[in-house]
Amino acid sequence: MERKLMIAPSLGCCDLFHVEQEMRIINEKSDILHMDIKDGVYVPSYGIGPDFLDYLNKNVNNLKPMDAHLMIAHPQQYLEVFAKAGAAYITPHTDCIEGDAFVTLRKIKELGCKAGIALSPSVPLQTIEYYLHLLDKVTIMIVDPGIAGQPVDSQMFVKIKQLAKIRKERNLNFLIEADGSMNKDLYKPLYESGADIVVLGPPALWNKDKDFAKCWDIMENELANELKNAKRDSCIS
Repeated sequence: MERKLMIAPSLGCCDLFHVEQEMRIINEKSDILHMDIKDGVYVPSYGIGPDFLDYLNKNVNNLKPMDAHLMIAHPQQYLEVFAKAGAAYITPHTDCIEGDAFVTLRKIKELGCKAGIALSPSVPLQTIEYYLHLLDKVTIMIVDPGIAGQPVDSQMFVKIKQLAKIRKERNLNFLIEADGSMNKDLYKPLYESGADIVVLGPPALWNKDKDFAKCWDIMENELANELKNAKRDSCIS
């Protein structure tokens, strides 16, 4: 089966005056719904909360899986809250659970959710090597979390490639997600590195046009073209 690059729009970026119509398109056409939960402490910005997930879970038919990306200082205190709100994935950051990582990840699974982990750019892969077998998804932050407008360092492609190599060598099944400053120029190198999912924010999606339906069409065309180029180059090499 041909590998694809799944898309996970960050729903905190939705236009508040047009959330319903944007959600119809996003829920129909995306793979995962990315939920940036930010507390203003762990990162210097704020995001949506469990009430947002709970509302979607109760009011949207055939809702795609929601990923609660917990950019918060004490994620252990909120696992039950986000599980109850309908999160399919719960994804805390490594440095927030380093003292009780095994307990936290097993708790996420006991709650019926899939366990994710997020690594900031400076965090080495060795940090998670002893609990990789517990993970359903690894989110590689390709910029520092919670700060918009950063450039992406090419070392992050190397990091994803190394993670994909480890996954293959150990015969593991977690997904690899790339998150941060996403734009069309990153699809090809991320796909070639081994990423399975890309998180879409304003530069990759919402900023393409005033009409969100057109934004989506532009993004889909850009993604398709970049993947076509990646597959063409793979055949040539």
